[in-house]
Amino acid sequence: MTHRIRLLPSGREFDAEAQETVLEAALRNGVNIPYNCSGGSCGACRARLLSGEIAAPRFHDFVFTEVERTQGAVLLCSISAGSDMTLEVNEIGAAHQIPRQNVVTRVARIERLGEHYVELTLRTPRSQTLQFLAGQHVELRIGDELSCDAAIASCPCNGMFLQFHLALRPDEPFTLHVFEQLRSNEVVEVNGPFGTFTLDEGSRRPIVMVAQDTGFAPLKGLLEHALALELPQPLTLFWASAHDDGFYMANLCRSWVDALDNFTYQPLYLETGHESAVAEVIAASVVAPAACDFYLATAAPLSAGLLESLLKHGVPVERIFVMEKRQCGMR
Repeated sequence: MTHRIRLLPSGREFDAEAQETVLEAALRNGVNIPYNCSGGSCGACRARLLSGEIAAPRFHDFVFTEVERTQGAVLLCSISAGSDMTLEVNEIGAAHQIPRQNVVTRVARIERLGEHYVELTLRTPRSQTLQFLAGQHVELRIGDELSCDAAIASCPCNGMFLQFHLALRPDEPFTLHVFEQLRSNEVVEVNGPFGTFTLDEGSRRPIVMVAQDTGFAPLKGLLEHALALELPQPLTLFWASAHDDGFYMANLCRSWVDALDNFTYQPLYLETGHESAVAEVIAASVVAPAACDFYLATAAPLSAGLLESLLKHGVPVERIFVMEKRQCGMR
């Protein structure tokens, strides 16, 4: 059975299934709610039940005071909906509201995405998942010598499994280690999250995203978050690469095209030294660019060309969101 959950003061609503916790339902629907352990120990996902019935409350270690219990305090990770519910909860509205975290993870999977790319999946402990916003990045560290700044390629709906896209680069010891030596169940320390390259959830303008090689990683997280929110506006992805295997998840993009009425995908071959020409092609391909929001996850030369072209086409600078820094493992 499905029940409708309403959150105050935001007024956001979503559906929760009987077999999932309210926290799981919120994350699945793209709602950014504070949480950490997801197991009833930390109290980060506390809320106040204003109306509705709880079905099969789960035991939790966190202890509320008598006053809090009288006022309807609950942990969203420990309750399921037994009816439609109204809850008072502090939602996360900006990146600065998320604390820096240090999580010791283990390698769950290393999947080769062609000759030069891998998807690294890390599993956090159940007692300490990573909270982040789609589009953010973290520092990955292996031992005392190897570190890498990498964008999170997965959406915040599951902070227990974190995905990263890395390209093989001979000049980066971290990526060489991942490709040649890292094995399942080995330890990788995660520090973060960092960055403000996040989705403007309040905007209803068409969204245009431009990736270059593994710049697809943060945009994949943003797209999955936008899909979880069921945003109605058109979503367009341009993916540029100078490498034949640079579109390493093209099948996923094509599946979104087949499944979604509002999603468009365009791969573009990028010849080194011709970034300005490609930028102009992208800007000229967008209908009414001045009415769109742009998210750019590209290397510096293409970003510079895109900024110049978009401003020339009348796009306000405040509607152009640029990935803060070049990520490790980006060809």
